[in-house]
Amino acid sequence: MTITTDELKQLLITDGARADLHLHSNASDGKLSPAEVVAAARERGVVLLALTDHDTCDGIKEAVEAVQACTEHNVHMTTGIEISTIWRGREIHIVGLCFDPNHPAMTSLLEKQKKLRDDRARAIGEKLEKCGFKDAYQKTREMAGNTATITRGNYTAYLYSVGAAETMNQCFAKYLAEGRKAYVRAQWCSVEDAVNAVNLAGGIAVLAHPRSYDLNNKWLRMLITDFKNAGGEAMEVSGSLQSPADRDFLQVLSVEYELFASCGSDFHRECKYISIGGGGRLPDRVNPVWNHKKFKLEV
Repeated sequence: MTITTDELKQLLITDGARADLHLHSNASDGKLSPAEVVAAARERGVVLLALTDHDTCDGIKEAVEAVQACTEHNVHMTTGIEISTIWRGREIHIVGLCFDPNHPAMTSLLEKQKKLRDDRARAIGEKLEKCGFKDAYQKTREMAGNTATITRGNYTAYLYSVGAAETMNQCFAKYLAEGRKAYVRAQWCSVEDAVNAVNLAGGIAVLAHPRSYDLNNKWLRMLITDFKNAGGEAMEVSGSLQSPADRDFLQVLSVEYELFASCGSDFHRECKYISIGGGGRLPDRVNPVWNHKKFKLEV
């Protein structure tokens, strides 16, 4: 079923209709295929989704085809990606929405990110070898799929599969967290580079999960200011693992800095506190990102 953006906006204000604009598949470090993500979103009442895999658009085509096959169920999507960046020595994630994945600015950036990510993945694998995990990189790549973008999330899944610790969180904390034996410092592009690529590709740059960076309020405001000065236009306000106080504060910041508001679960795999569509509805005071003039549906 075809739908206009205005019709979608009306759909999103009805009871039970959900949007999830931050989802991962096995094109990067998620567990489900892009088609399985779409199917799960439909089952959970998500009417608008974006697949935002780490530094890759490889899952978008499969997701689009899956949405096209079930549009009679009111499932729609826009293009998405999550770009890893470095800001003042900290890793910050920028979500891109509604962009052209084939634009030269985007493809050029992602080629550079792909090399940086693969270099880091191989370096982590070498460190895990020294910890006794033979062929860690190759086995992790085989688990993820040979075309997947390998992240620490993939290594966490591998370590859990071989019994390195009792839970996935413990695997990450024991080997991959900053300061641990297999940690490798990231070397990503800048926030400015990521935002510029999204904008040149006709999209909307979104500051992802702003409360996840262990920044006090002063530093968070600095980040938002630098992000907006770089051309960023939106921020995630509603997400998983979020207290009501955090959502209220992000609502205030969204209004204060005149940034559009987005929402997303940051889903990778089913777990106790994170599920597709579980990012929560946007507060009434914010201006939803689907009101942006550049917002458009892929299908």
